[in-house]
Amino acid sequence: MKYLRMQDQAENIGTAAPGAPSDFSGTWVNTNTETPGVTRVTCKANGNALRVRFEGNGSSEPSDWGEVTAELLYAASIHGGPAMSFLAVFDLGFKKVRVGANLNQGLLVMSIHHSLQNEAAGRSNYFAREFFHR
Repeated sequence: MKYLRMQDQAENIGTAAPGAPSDFSGTWVNTNTETPGVTRVTCKANGNALRVRFEGNGSSEPSDWGEVTAELLYAASIHGGPAMSFLAVFDLGFKKVRVGANLNQGLLVMSIHHSLQNEAAGRSNYFAREFFHR
């Protein structure tokens, strides 16, 4: 079998799940104070699960997206190690938002995919990338 990276070779290793997501714990603030999108992220490690809460920049006041459990946690390698990335989904009614996030040099980097539902006809799905610091 071919591999893109040497560390992806899985021969002779056991099953290794990502470690506890404690490195995400805390409040993260968007580096762009003028963002029209997500302004604040709160992460709470609960054993091997990660709970995330988003606040967005609403039209007149901050909007709370609620709290969800991250669907998947990822280690940096096939051999396991600390969780350094997660996927989460928010269902806001008029749109579903899929978020991929990773830790990179002290920042929480998020790719945010907005999928608008039927009642938002005439508007396009859209993508945003945001950077957060503690």
